[in-house]
Amino acid sequence: MNQINTNFIPKTPKTYLVGGTVRDMILGIPPKDYDLVTLEDPRQTAGHIASEMGGHVISLGKPGKILFRIITRGLSLDVTPALGGSIEADLKKRDFTVNALAVSLRSGRFIDLFNGAVDLENKIIRMISKDNLRADPIRLLRAYRLSAFLDFSIDPETCQTIASEAFRINTSAGERVRDELLKLFTTPNAHRTLSMMDDTGLLTALFPEIQTLKTCSQNRHHQFDAFLHTMQAVYFLEKLLHAPESLIIAHPALKAAKIDESRWPLLKYAILLHDIGKPRTRSVDESGQVHFYNHEQESADMACAINRRLRFSNRQQAYIDFIIRNHLRPLSLFTAFQKNKLSQKAITRFFCKCNDLSIDLFIDLLIHAIADILGKGIAENTMAFMDFADQICGAYSGAFVPIAKHPRLLNGNDLIREFGISPSPLFAKILRHVEEERLSGNIRTREEALMVVKFFLNIDNLS
Repeated sequence: MNQINTNFIPKTPKTYLVGGTVRDMILGIPPKDYDLVTLEDPRQTAGHIASEMGGHVISLGKPGKILFRIITRGLSLDVTPALGGSIEADLKKRDFTVNALAVSLRSGRFIDLFNGAVDLENKIIRMISKDNLRADPIRLLRAYRLSAFLDFSIDPETCQTIASEAFRINTSAGERVRDELLKLFTTPNAHRTLSMMDDTGLLTALFPEIQTLKTCSQNRHHQFDAFLHTMQAVYFLEKLLHAPESLIIAHPALKAAKIDESRWPLLKYAILLHDIGKPRTRSVDESGQVHFYNHEQESADMACAINRRLRFSNRQQAYIDFIIRNHLRPLSLFTAFQKNKLSQKAITRFFCKCNDLSIDLFIDLLIHAIADILGKGIAENTMAFMDFADQICGAYSGAFVPIAKHPRLLNGNDLIREFGISPSPLFAKILRHVEEERLSGNIRTREEALMVVKFFLNIDNLS
């Protein structure tokens, strides 16, 4: 066990370093912040520590749940009162044994009432009691987030309790559920963890919309039912994000493509929900073929309702909606390519579509599509699609992006001045058409752009 060094904090009486801070320090993980519990007045304790460390104190929270945050030397320390009036009573009310640890700032005494250090050594998440999980049901989900973050297993009795109490998760505030999920999705263990959550019923308690995927058989393009396909897609997306070399071997453009890591959790979340509309759109034609017409739109609409439930920000919701609503577009381009019907204009429109949110989401959508294809479990066309994805990725970075960085050839004022058009919705349509022609490489000058407008408006001259 790593030594717990508290020397950088003043030796304050009746005050303890606690919880996840102690856990991480034992594991050699640098804590993001430091949690302190005091038996004294927390405001005075925080003021004393801040004064000794040359920092300042701010109060956070709401009446009854106020904490005092000390900001100093690039460190953040949170001071709260001990629940139950003693450090032992406080630790007994915590969620898991690995979080029920404390170190006295005054003496350095290590306090471990529930053998949390042993569970850390054995890499096990173990509840302190069923009542503690019931007291705050977000802890049901936190067990899996910690399991994913630490790469620990969850002990069987704790799993049984989660299974019996899973229904309580819906009493937790949506934003707390969202935050735990996004933290889980930052790890490279989301697929394994989601599978564990499904075993106890917590996954479908969180997302009842997923339940019907399990009885949704698919067509000849899929080896699995809709649920197993979704889980496979999550698995491959995680590989593509965290270990791309294991899947992308001979595709130089894809190897060079990068997605901002801050969007990885949202992309994993989006692929978990990308097909939830399939059961509602499933149909069988006269020949017995199964279809899911417009399932991407239905899935996006259903995801929007879930996102509101979990209180995602508007920006996060827009990203998730874009990925799910457009997740078939790369496959549609590939199908047209196979039939020799793929035009440069269609490719350009796709590239432009990926910039509709003012951020470049082309790679995000393409990687999502690759994971989706791999998750079907059908070898046919998989490598062909990878080759195609590499080609359009190269075209995007090598041709589209350099041209897109140049100024547009025309603006609204040009349309008013040159053609006498009054501002109207037609403006956007014309300017989008001109921009598509420029980005497709069909025009390069202002004069050529004016000619495009002329033909678009079907006039004979510019006068």
